[in-house]
Amino acid sequence: MTFEQFSLAGRHVLVTGAGRGLGQAMALAAARAGASVTAVARTAEQLGHTLELARGAAGTLRTLCWDMALTDTLGALVDEAEEAGPVDSVIHAAGVQLRKPATELLPEEWMRVQKVNAEAPFFLSTEIARRRLRDASPRGSHIFIGSLATTIGLPNVAPYVMSKTAVLGAVRALSREWAGQGIRVNGIAPGYVQTQLTSDLLAREEDRTRILGRIPMGRLGATEDFAGATVFLLSDASAYITGQMLNIDGGWLAS
Repeated sequence: MTFEQFSLAGRHVLVTGAGRGLGQAMALAAARAGASVTAVARTAEQLGHTLELARGAAGTLRTLCWDMALTDTLGALVDEAEEAGPVDSVIHAAGVQLRKPATELLPEEWMRVQKVNAEAPFFLSTEIARRRLRDASPRGSHIFIGSLATTIGLPNVAPYVMSKTAVLGAVRALSREWAGQGIRVNGIAPGYVQTQLTSDLLAREEDRTRILGRIPMGRLGATEDFAGATVFLLSDASAYITGQMLNIDGGWLAS
């Protein structure tokens, strides 16, 4: 094992949801490890902040505004990203949440969550993999974002739970299909992290106290806690790892 195995020099990583939260932290981690990063988000202002934070990184970071809910445009997204060279790796950090009792859900609300959290990552990964396999240059690493919700039951977030369970299935299925062709597929399942997706939940003192009481490390996760795992799973340091979901939860599941 050498530190060079963690270098991402020569890699082109597309990161969705890179304007804030986990996606931003993961995009910055990849750029600082030497990758060429295409950071994707819906909001130009947020991407501008990501670009500012990337100044001085060992790699490069360029931004691209895109709405991941427009799943029929993912081919065009990859076309634009590949103006900077072939994309070999991807981090699917874009996501949406909906807190609502299951009996009150509308079909279009359920579908919106599935489209962003499950459909878009699956078809973006298959678009990128198809191009690399066609070019006979299949080396790459795909990182999906899962959830503890695939292991534990959570109320009032049924569409989210279902979408993240689908993500776990995608990790297992795609890793099996592509393992012999040089493309690895893994996932990261965050515990409770202070981001915009959890801000409404964690703003309620009773919920915050309850959640902190279940975390053995005694604190919420920070987006920076995911940088090391991101670089590890993208790099050659994890060359024999595929089909895995890495739980980063402060010990929640162990408790």
